[in-house]
Amino acid sequence: MEHPLRNTWQLYTGKFEKVFVIMIITTFPLLLLHSFVTNYVYAITPSFTVRYSYADIYYGFLTVLFFLYAQTPYIRYVYNEYRGKEHSLRDALFQFIVNGFTVFVFACLLSFISTIGFMLFLIPGLVLLSIFFPIPYISIFDGKSVWRSCKEGFRIGKKHFLKILLLILFTGLLEAGVGVVLSVQIFKISSSFTAQIITQMTLNILFFPFVIMYLTSLIIKWRESEDTLDVETENVF
Repeated sequence: MEHPLRNTWQLYTGKFEKVFVIMIITTFPLLLLHSFVTNYVYAITPSFTVRYSYADIYYGFLTVLFFLYAQTPYIRYVYNEYRGKEHSLRDALFQFIVNGFTVFVFACLLSFISTIGFMLFLIPGLVLLSIFFPIPYISIFDGKSVWRSCKEGFRIGKKHFLKILLLILFTGLLEAGVGVVLSVQIFKISSSFTAQIITQMTLNILFFPFVIMYLTSLIIKWRESEDTLDVETENVF
């Protein structure tokens, strides 16, 4: 893949109706569940300082967990489209059901480790998340268990972790900034908490797929570069 960003933009805009189906079937229910669970956690969890509470830790864990798990159908869809596979949307949803459980278990483990890292001045959590981030991508590409994809995914993550780290930080800050601006504008019109939630969910449901599709295109490119390098090395010897 020569131009990951161009490929992502063309796929997102050119076939938005298929991406929208994935949004409605997978992302939207997960966002609703995330909103309900996190708000419930904040409601029942006591604060242990003036500024922080245990709920913040739970929120970080759940956010990373849902983020990793919700990627699955988009990863497969982009990969299918790149390979020219027929019925790419149907296969993406099928893979979400078939391989979704192993990705979910892996996401729980990585979320737990990353959350501990976030508690240690944030940076360790981001580094760990970035290094292990490509593993479920390789799993979904090949349609195999996450655990059988650890070696290759870890190698790609270790080699490109700075790029992944910067992309996660940039997109996270960009979405947060846009969210704050929209929330301020909505608050001027209405102080309704429901309006704020709907606005944030709409932003997430539109922004999240594009980021994941771009990351998928990048990882496809990096993987192809690794394969090309391996072949060239073999030819030299």
